[in-house]
Amino acid sequence: MRNRSRFARAYIGAELLVLLMAWPARCFADRSAPAQSEESLTQRANDPTATLTQLQIKDEYTPSQYGTNAQPNTLILRGILAVQPHGPLNLEQIIRPTFQIVTKPLGKGAATRTGFGDTQLFDLFIMPWPNSRETGFRWGVGPYFVFPTASWHGAGQGAWQLGPAWAFAYHRVPHLVISALLQQATSFAYTSSKRSPVSSLTFQPLLTYELRNHWYRASNEATWTWNFRHDTSTSIPFSAGSRQNPQIFRRDCDQGPGFRRVDVVSTIRSAGRTVHPEI
Repeated sequence: MRNRSRFARAYIGAELLVLLMAWPARCFADRSAPAQSEESLTQRANDPTATLTQLQIKDEYTPSQYGTNAQPNTLILRGILAVQPHGPLNLEQIIRPTFQIVTKPLGKGAATRTGFGDTQLFDLFIMPWPNSRETGFRWGVGPYFVFPTASWHGAGQGAWQLGPAWAFAYHRVPHLVISALLQQATSFAYTSSKRSPVSSLTFQPLLTYELRNHWYRASNEATWTWNFRHDTSTSIPFSAGSRQNPQIFRRDCDQGPGFRRVDVVSTIRSAGRTVHPEI
């Protein structure tokens, strides 16, 4: 019964994501700062602070991991929703839910098990200061949530988590985007009394350099994780590679007065990681 409940939560979350991404009546407006109009689609698609609506599908495969002969894998489905300024804050927002199907080792051998993982969500508010057009610097801050939607105990942490998220991007160097995403989560409720408290910090450095003919070099698939609890590990993977423009399809929406064009971008990536050193 518990597994059915978790599958139901994951299914409902996935359905909500599909509805939000495909809702043609709203087509969230892209009322970006003037500086964003000067940025290429490749730069914006790899910028965590860009108000660009996207659907990303990414597979992270680990051929070797310390302590096991198994080969873990994570399939990530992520929606990025750019929301126009509204409400008392009157700030642009970036809402990003992330769903995962994870393949985890079952021990030191080669055996694995696959299932739904925990669901993540952050809601960044893009700050108007400093002026990004003049400085090339843009940043955002907001809440970060982790929901225990894993279908089996090894696929997730079994904890409701909450903390802050912070991101920045710097565009002043020609063809280069220097950016990063920082997320901190602390558990406050659990699906079982056997679950351990969680307190972690993740840092994702993002470097993207544009080349000719829609190619670009990037180091933006590695997420560093620090677990603050006693006897927990720190993971610092690295990534690098050359890719073409990540656009698979593009849909322009124009909803009339008060709305500007929305670029809806679908991205499919594969990230191969060699070793995850744990400290």
